[in-house]
Amino acid sequence: MAALKSVKSVSPAKRKRQVPGEAASESNGKSKFGGFKKAKMGEGFKSKSEGFKPKSPSSKFVKGKNFSGKEAPAGEGKFIKSKSGKPPSKFDKAGKPAPKFVKKEHFSSKSDGDDTEGASLGNTQPETHLDRKARKELAELRKSQRRPNYDLEKEVKRMWEKLRQRDLEKEERTKLVTQTLTKMKGKLMEMSTSHVTSRVVQSCVKHCTKAERDVVFEELRPHILTLTKEPYAYHIVLRMLDHASKPQLLHILSTLHGNVVSLLRHPVGSAVVEHAYQMATGHQRRELVSEFYSPEFRLFKGVSVTELDGGLKELMAKEPASKQNTMVEHMMLSLQPILEKGIVDHSITHRALAEYLTVCKRSMVEDVVKSLTGPLLLRMIHTRDGARIAVTCINMSTAKERKLIIKSMKGHVKKVACDEHSSAVLMAIFDLVDDTTLVSKVIISELLTDLKETISHKYGRRSVLHLLAPGESRYFPVDLVKLLQHPAGVCTLTQLEEVATPSEEVEPASSIKKNKDKKAKKVDKDVEKEAEQEGDNEDMDIEDGPKEVRGVSKKDPAVRRQQLLTAGDLGKKLVETCAEIAKELLLSPTGSEVMYEVAMGGIDGVLWKIAAEQLVALHKAIAELVASAEVQSSVDDKNVMTEYFSSRTIRRLIINSMGSPFDKKTPSFAGTFYADALKGKCKLWAKDHSAKVISAYTICKDSKAKKAANAEIKKLVDAGVLKQQEEKT
Repeated sequence: MAALKSVKSVSPAKRKRQVPGEAASESNGKSKFGGFKKAKMGEGFKSKSEGFKPKSPSSKFVKGKNFSGKEAPAGEGKFIKSKSGKPPSKFDKAGKPAPKFVKKEHFSSKSDGDDTEGASLGNTQPETHLDRKARKELAELRKSQRRPNYDLEKEVKRMWEKLRQRDLEKEERTKLVTQTLTKMKGKLMEMSTSHVTSRVVQSCVKHCTKAERDVVFEELRPHILTLTKEPYAYHIVLRMLDHASKPQLLHILSTLHGNVVSLLRHPVGSAVVEHAYQMATGHQRRELVSEFYSPEFRLFKGVSVTELDGGLKELMAKEPASKQNTMVEHMMLSLQPILEKGIVDHSITHRALAEYLTVCKRSMVEDVVKSLTGPLLLRMIHTRDGARIAVTCINMSTAKERKLIIKSMKGHVKKVACDEHSSAVLMAIFDLVDDTTLVSKVIISELLTDLKETISHKYGRRSVLHLLAPGESRYFPVDLVKLLQHPAGVCTLTQLEEVATPSEEVEPASSIKKNKDKKAKKVDKDVEKEAEQEGDNEDMDIEDGPKEVRGVSKKDPAVRRQQLLTAGDLGKKLVETCAEIAKELLLSPTGSEVMYEVAMGGIDGVLWKIAAEQLVALHKAIAELVASAEVQSSVDDKNVMTEYFSSRTIRRLIINSMGSPFDKKTPSFAGTFYADALKGKCKLWAKDHSAKVISAYTICKDSKAKKAANAEIKKLVDAGVLKQQEEKT
């Protein structure tokens, strides 16, 4: 301890420093290289009185002191800097050894003879201590050294700031576009790949003349495929497609030929292929999709193009079985990476996948269903082919997969319901999903939040009409009705096995055994899991079949429909909403159809079971609209008896209404309407469109209402005011 205290008490000023090259003394315990000699056994440390002066590592770096131990002058730290910019010498000017640690200089772009610029950029102090102006100058200098066209980029950017102003006059904008293109001539490729200047090129392509646009196209034509894959430049290709002439569009399509499948796997290149697909004609679209069919369509342009008009099915029908197997396998290998990457937003991919599902084996369809189940499927249903794929997936999926599909729609139900194509997906869910509780929580609950807008929308009303009148050709297009004719409504396992796909023989023979093994393993796992849950492993019969089978719906459609209308009080709220906005719906060409089906009670009188009181109130609300209205209404205040759509709807209701099928005492719409709105006023309404409403009572199916109105209407018929209606057979 005494030796250690003596070491700490030694002053740095009294410590001798060893000059390199001098002979070390044996008495002070140092070697000739300045290091400590190994102490002999039992020798230990020597005290200060014995002449031993060990080095203290902490005293070498005393803040504010130099190596002599004296206070350092102002501006001098523990390191000695080189003011000349050259590497430090081994000895300083006084001949004393220089310190071992020399502070490294910060980056400086000044030359050897330019001291003023280096001082302004802060060579003598760290960059973090520079002021804002100096840091900006340093950043600009670095950019100019790194980017050869930096000055040109700054110049065209300043011009672009003026060019893109909305209130700029057309002549001045044209002048700026011409000047900008002149400055960028010969360097458009480099400018297109930059974050800022790519926007400049886009604006120039948008606002330039046709001659200038042709010049830009000619300069970029050799680089179109490269620009398609660039994260900023692909926007320029999209802009060129928007303004391309027919020859230019043909050239871009020919450039994409052979690269369609690979570009559809690219994050930004796929957007260019999709835009070109939208701009192309029908025959050009089929050529783009044909690259999925076989390598020969990709390698050789124009192969069998005349046979593409019939689609993939007809094309494969003319090929031998071996060629069919090759085409199906090639399509599977082309589509699989796209599905794995999740780039499924484009309609060209939807088209290829929809055609693949029509020709592949059932087991291959199941593989596609597994890969698309969940949020991925939601991104495809905005197109016609994507909606067909989604309906196929719902039809061929298991109960668990259907739940995942439904849960992925949470928060998007209204948007899905009001879309032209995706509305078919909701209709398929109403037809096939047995878990009506889940459907009510996720889908119906969101429909109820804005039911007025939904039933008034051109496509949003389809989901409601499908519950009330499923498959009615009056409300749905023919192709949609065919799409919703599912092969299995209530389907047993035996019936399911009899459902054959269009190309049962297409599956390669090598994969049949693998698919059987996979199915057998899945069946065993499902059976074991079910046995563990129920606790009756001994009584479980494995031959009874798997726990979950694809494409099966166990509930009766009528029961499922009634449960959906009952869940969340959808049926009652629907009738109440129609009564609340009765006039608006009757005057609307789309809303009047919803009003008719609701007032009639739906198929099999399903609403009479759920909301009989609300239906009677709805009938009275419609009658009140006529009873309180004037015969000669103004142009602004439209009358439901004199307008075309509303009068035709009321006429249909009078002819077909029969009242509640479950309670004969409940009055029909025809009886309520005559008693509350027309009794004693038939002569006033016996003209124009309203005359057809009055004459509808002559062929009314409700005998009570017909008999009540017969006396008054017969006088009008005999007087020639009304025409006798004939029942249509």
